[in-house]
Amino acid sequence: MRNVRQAAVPQVQLVTFKVGGEEFGLDVFQVHEILRFTEPTPMPKAPAFVEGVLDVRGTLVPVVDLRKRFEVHDLRYDEDTRIILVDFQGERLGLVVDEVSEVMRVPETAVMPPPQYVKGLAAEFIRGIVRLEGRMVVLLDLDRILSNQERMQLLFAAGGDDEPAGAGAAKGARE
Repeated sequence: MRNVRQAAVPQVQLVTFKVGGEEFGLDVFQVHEILRFTEPTPMPKAPAFVEGVLDVRGTLVPVVDLRKRFEVHDLRYDEDTRIILVDFQGERLGLVVDEVSEVMRVPETAVMPPPQYVKGLAAEFIRGIVRLEGRMVVLLDLDRILSNQERMQLLFAAGGDDEPAGAGAAKGARE
């Protein structure tokens, strides 16, 4: 009798973190490094959820507070608060989170599409949901954290130039 090997189940490696008591995840290949929270330098004209910029070894990195982005109202900074540096459309971006939980490996089959009833702001950012051992981890679609218009606002604010036409009106409508 021959020894039949089963094909290995493809795995996904995630960095998991908490925002507002909920657990989220990003593909480990999108994460550059994790830093202790340091107060960013504020940027005028930036969207409300942008904390400012951080100097990381000579590179200015815009920092987005995911708690503000996800409309979480408890914005305490404590010893667990972290900034996750990610690769965002070819640039570095910092994401403020309440805490980083772990790096975990899950089978691809554990990643489910978001439910159809998830609408609005939340649906914009969700790539999928992982259900594993009584846990539910929401996978973020990093490419959708900032819209093109918000990204342009961020670039203009970081460069100190005037906002693109219409950007101020859109910002005011959100605040």
